[in-house]
Amino acid sequence: MKNTLLKALAIATMSTVFILSGCSDNNKEAPKITRIAGKTMGTFYGVIIPGGYKGGEEPLRKICEDSFNEISDVISTFDPNAELAKFNEHKSTAPFPISDALSQIIQECDYQSRRIDGVMDISVGPLVNLWGFGKDKSIHESPTDEEILQAKKLVGLDSYELRHTPKGAFLVKKDPNVRIDLSTVGEGMGADAVAEILSRQGVKNFFVNVAGASRSSGFNPKGQLWKIGIEDPTNPDHNVFVPVCPKGKAMSTAGSYRNYFKDDKTGHFYSHIIDPKTGRPVDHRTMSVTVIDDTATVTDALDTGLLVWGAEKALKWADKHNVAIYTIEDKDGKPVGRYSKAFAQYLKCDIK
Repeated sequence: MKNTLLKALAIATMSTVFILSGCSDNNKEAPKITRIAGKTMGTFYGVIIPGGYKGGEEPLRKICEDSFNEISDVISTFDPNAELAKFNEHKSTAPFPISDALSQIIQECDYQSRRIDGVMDISVGPLVNLWGFGKDKSIHESPTDEEILQAKKLVGLDSYELRHTPKGAFLVKKDPNVRIDLSTVGEGMGADAVAEILSRQGVKNFFVNVAGASRSSGFNPKGQLWKIGIEDPTNPDHNVFVPVCPKGKAMSTAGSYRNYFKDDKTGHFYSHIIDPKTGRPVDHRTMSVTVIDDTATVTDALDTGLLVWGAEKALKWADKHNVAIYTIEDKDGKPVGRYSKAFAQYLKCDIK
């Protein structure tokens, strides 16, 4: 589950637009802006287009909702008619035919997972459910070692196989109870889909936000770089910890501090971020990881896995592979930010 963490709509919509409107005089028409917001995939989305979108809000809303519906038809695990939901209910190890669209998504997730040693795992669902963070149930006591061991048998890149044949793509389970969950990239896919349509249509300046994933292009209504705030994870008022300018790139953030459960017997708090290698929630002081890359699908695929690692290992990996990441850790009760070398340029919001 991704935390929102992006204050872009507050910064770009409330502050910028309000200032523009407030600063315009009676002889000068306020800049035209098309702005929409709505719900999708169990979360929210927002789009801002300085200069206005041809046809206004409704055509833009249709683009967004059509794109989100197409994605949900493929990857939803809640809609029984969705392709992935049907695969999950396929209680067999016989090859299951899948579309090119689903095949490409799984290939991308597998590739990103291998980049970070499998700590982002689209088959981790059984462990998520076991710890009470899935859609199946909530729990009040930690699972036993034996329960964790049994759930781990259904998890890992080797728990399923993607096959390509002259007759099409097939997905094969190692065990009939294996389940795939692509929600970790759903928000990023949604942001990418809308951004790509707008780009093809020649829209130069826009901001697209789907929960914790965003895509931006060009400049905001004030003619400045789009500025997105990474949330202070220690502040209940969701204040901005640091402003970031992605400069036409995608950005997403994963956090470990909003969703947790307390063991009634031991009093211990457990994060919803599960390490698929150990089968247990992470137990370190890293509270969030933000990633900037070319697409939101990639940033969405990486941020949770890097959060599993924790700041120290994630930053070493990012510097080695020239990936832009920003981490926030709890140091003696205070949030401390660190970033990779590749991220430094995105903290310079005064440079166009």
